[in-house]
Amino acid sequence: SPGWITVTEHKISQSFDLTRVMFSRGNVTEKKRFGSLVQQGEYVLDMYAGIGYYTLPALVHGNAKHVTACEWNPHALNALRFNLKMNRVADRSVVLEGDCRVTLKELVEKCDKGTAACHIASFDRISLGLLPSCEGGWAIAVSCLRQDEGGWLHIHANVTVN
Repeated sequence: SPGWITVTEHKISQSFDLTRVMFSRGNVTEKKRFGSLVQQGEYVLDMYAGIGYYTLPALVHGNAKHVTACEWNPHALNALRFNLKMNRVADRSVVLEGDCRVTLKELVEKCDKGTAACHIASFDRISLGLLPSCEGGWAIAVSCLRQDEGGWLHIHANVTVN
């Protein structure tokens, strides 16, 4: 595609078709901060992964044991898979295609029935990086936290300042 570009931030390369997906340099410090909060060995869920905005910092800088990345835009999915390989972290990730509220609910149900590996449905840290609001994902996010210890929800939203 003539719109395919590569941007490098904090030693993470992100390639994407700028005519098909969103990219914001405005959240560069938040992406770095998220990566620094992830602890080595954590299982992380990125509910709105896009091209890997929070998935990649969790893997590259946080050294997460595993990241499950959810996305439904086919152009973003293509870029996400490419970026995971390009940054050499694809072996510690899985990409779930579709509406995360549906795919995660199905995954949790399979885990509850013993038909899925529970580590891919039980997370230490969850990114809900959707603007203007990720409120639609709160319920499934809470059900995906570790049952024994809980975990962290990173909630994104636009707020009005008076």
